[in-house]
Amino acid sequence: MAGNTFEQRMDLILDAGQTMLENGGEVFRAQQTMEIMARSLQLQEFHVYVLTNGIFASARSDNGDGLSMVRHVPLVSIHLGRVEAVNELSRELAQGQLDLPRARHKLEDARAIGSTPPRAERLACVVGSACFAFLFGGAWAEMLVAAVAGLLESVVCQQFGKRRINRIFTDIIAAGLGTLWALGVSFFLPTLDVNTATIGALMVLTPGVALTMGIRDIINADYLSGAIRLLDAVLIAGSIACGVVLAWLAGRGLGAIVW
Repeated sequence: MAGNTFEQRMDLILDAGQTMLENGGEVFRAQQTMEIMARSLQLQEFHVYVLTNGIFASARSDNGDGLSMVRHVPLVSIHLGRVEAVNELSRELAQGQLDLPRARHKLEDARAIGSTPPRAERLACVVGSACFAFLFGGAWAEMLVAAVAGLLESVVCQQFGKRRINRIFTDIIAAGLGTLWALGVSFFLPTLDVNTATIGALMVLTPGVALTMGIRDIINADYLSGAIRLLDAVLIAGSIACGVVLAWLAGRGLGAIVW
């Protein structure tokens, strides 16, 4: 590798790690991928420390000059297709199938992989909510109510996400609207099992990925990143609980439920 590509190689490696983190990749996997790419690109004394929302890396060029880079990754969404594309890039780079320009081009292609269309997301929430209600013992009425509640939650999350509204408030509003819908239907259909319908709808909001990845990070001895992810999961779960409680209090005030 030519000396004048040193910063380009470093930039490629950090871009790859950032792409993995911001699309739901595990911390240890992002760090491992970056180290593989550094060896493949012949970077000397490459050291990297990856957190849930940040990357710190340093290396030494062929002429002895050192370079350090920092990346902040404030937002995390789930797009495992992009994560897999970066993994494939690192494997091809390690096998010598790519040079620097082609690797950069392939990384840009990976970052440009489209997200799931909004309609598909809403459909997944509808079907998922209905199926969870069925798993918890619900009949057709509970499944239908949970499906509509899941649709409401999906629309709220999508619209709030476009406006970059905090996830905590988004989950409170989404969980509250879904619960209020189930309570409102129960006012006209007393035989409806509100608990089953509500739980089925709330399952699509639960932080399963954050919880799982937090535990995996702790198992891999990355305690700081694991604690951050677990705290994120707890905050999301608490937000969902707050939304449900507020909806139940509102339903009690409107006479939809009687204690």
